[in-house]
Amino acid sequence: MVLATEGMVAASQPLAVQVGIDVLKRGGNAIDAAIAVNATLGVVEPMSCGLGGDLFAIVWDAKSERLYGLNGSGRSPYSLNRDVFVERDLDRIPLRGVLSW
Repeated sequence: MVLATEGMVAASQPLAVQVGIDVLKRGGNAIDAAIAVNATLGVVEPMSCGLGGDLFAIVWDAKSERLYGLNGSGRSPYSLNRDVFVERDLDRIPLRGVLSW
């Protein structure tokens, strides 16, 4: 069991966790830390996390005493299917470029 009174960060990669802890220690809030952790994961664990992914969160802002529900999911275009990728010779994830991981 882990107990914390000032904040806590959890992620799949220790370097990302450390970044989140550093943000909290410098006065950032949970939202700041989550954004920093996600950005770090995009670098140190790009196969699992990065720009273009979905976000779902319920966030309590203690300063304003407001609860926020965030839905950062996106939909694929209706006509997007496997053939669109094959026509562009994208039968696998590219190793380089904006579509790479």
